[in-house]
Amino acid sequence: MLFAAPTRLNFVVVGLVITAFLLFYGSFRSPRPEEQDLFESADAIPTILEASLAQPPARTTTHVEDVTHHVPPDDLAHRVQNETLGFQEIYMISLPGRTDKQDAFAVQAAFSEISYTQVDGVYGHEVPVKALPHTMGQSSNVIGCWRAHLNVYQRMVHEKVSTALVFEDDADWDVSLKEQLVQFARGSRFITNTAEDAFAHSPYGHDWDMLWIGHCGTWVLPDDNRRFFVIPDDYTVQPPEARVDNVDQPDMSHWESGPRGDNRTRIVFHSEGGVCTASYAISQKGARKALYHLSMVPYNSPVDWGLANLCKNKEYEFTCVSPWPQLVGVSRPTANTAKWSDIGYGPDSERVVEQGSSLHLVYPTRQNIPNFLHGKTIFHSQYPDIAPPMSIKEIGKAVGHVEILEPENLPEHG
Repeated sequence: MLFAAPTRLNFVVVGLVITAFLLFYGSFRSPRPEEQDLFESADAIPTILEASLAQPPARTTTHVEDVTHHVPPDDLAHRVQNETLGFQEIYMISLPGRTDKQDAFAVQAAFSEISYTQVDGVYGHEVPVKALPHTMGQSSNVIGCWRAHLNVYQRMVHEKVSTALVFEDDADWDVSLKEQLVQFARGSRFITNTAEDAFAHSPYGHDWDMLWIGHCGTWVLPDDNRRFFVIPDDYTVQPPEARVDNVDQPDMSHWESGPRGDNRTRIVFHSEGGVCTASYAISQKGARKALYHLSMVPYNSPVDWGLANLCKNKEYEFTCVSPWPQLVGVSRPTANTAKWSDIGYGPDSERVVEQGSSLHLVYPTRQNIPNFLHGKTIFHSQYPDIAPPMSIKEIGKAVGHVEILEPENLPEHG
């Protein structure tokens, strides 16, 4: 008992020493995450104030003149050639019962390394009359098609999707689509006044509403018929005589006539609209405009004509860009022609079996599926006399340039 007091004193001294050591050591250790927040919020105040006085706040605008980040060509290609082709989402519309078309699209997309979300098509007779614009007087099949596309726009607006590429289930494309889209993106950037090397929210430029890449006829906007992005010597361009099944087309005489005429020229331009919706891209602001003008006000047209009217009518400020010839076509399998369309073009009983083909394409993915399955790297065209078998790199090697035409060289409006 005589040594108890000194022992307690020793313990106290040792404890004080240990505590002092831990406090000293703690001044050098990294703070825990919750402590880090406190330190940063307090210590950073003078720095933040100094920075705010030294420079203006960061700007989020995407106008060309405000851009400081530049995109090298290789980066543009990388952004366009990903699994969603440079868009936030890809949607494929298909009636639930058309598993045959869904099978074909899945295989095409797999070999093209495209990722997509399937969206149910709509049977027109299931759309309640109360859900239609009060002026709608279209057939059941047309109503179903209209509603299916509007459902995509509604989903985009609700989920805040910035851009989406929309396919219908019978869409087809050349095996070199990703290479083609790089040149189209350069053209779209020019048409939307986005500097070629400027960073934009979309690799296709800013301030566009619709990119009509899969139409069956299109027109040049008369107010902007001097500015074109021109892609010559393009093996994916159909010969002129094969384009007659389109509803209408731009005048190509400036590029195809004369001693240096090139029938393999594709152009990209500010569009007055198009016909058919095999494929197109639409932006968030474009989806909002389309929902309003095609559903919420008096309306009575097929969906493609409604979109074309948006492109044409200046008051809607709906910016559309089209390529001619188109980049996405339509697959027609070897079968009874009644299988080809769910909109319908006459009684099914009057249809006959016809050989399969892909409209508006030269090296179609659908027709080359056997080559993909066998691991081949050389692909066949639908026009072997003028487009021999080639690799994807060779097929998609065309490079475009900007042209601003003088008044005397302006093509006639289609």
